[in-house]
Amino acid sequence: MSKPVYRFLTSAVVVGCIVLAGCQEKQPISGKAPTVSLKSFSGEMVTVAGDNKDVTLLVFWATWCQPCLMEVPTLVKLHDKYRDRNFRVISINVDDPEGQKVKSIARDFGINYPILIGNEEVMKQFGGVTALPTSFLIGRDGLIKEKIQGLYPEAHLDGLVAAAVAAE
Repeated sequence: MSKPVYRFLTSAVVVGCIVLAGCQEKQPISGKAPTVSLKSFSGEMVTVAGDNKDVTLLVFWATWCQPCLMEVPTLVKLHDKYRDRNFRVISINVDDPEGQKVKSIARDFGINYPILIGNEEVMKQFGGVTALPTSFLIGRDGLIKEKIQGLYPEAHLDGLVAAAVAAE
């Protein structure tokens, strides 16, 4: 197979995955977010709980997931833009428990939010994460406001966060 054909097919597959991930049916979710305590790649224990009074965007992702990596610059911007309004991004990596790839990704993308070491059990606590990236927007009241599966445009995520921060 020639290089141009291979590049075209690879690009088509990546774009198709992004479109399909972002176009999944929105699954209604409600209720209190589970409390989870996980170790970060810097060695700290971080707890995500509804009683901390922060609006939290909790993002499940993997190092091999191109849509996940494409979303990182948006997450960095959102964390910066709303952090002084009691908003935070917390990500949970599900494929690199040793952090060999995560640490270089964090450095290359300038990630400014905690990256926690996840596992299958944590994914189950959130109702089973079946696509990556999957994010949960958790209000200050500890309730899950949105479940976001796939890659969404920056403006859409910004609007969801702005509404959650303003509503509380």
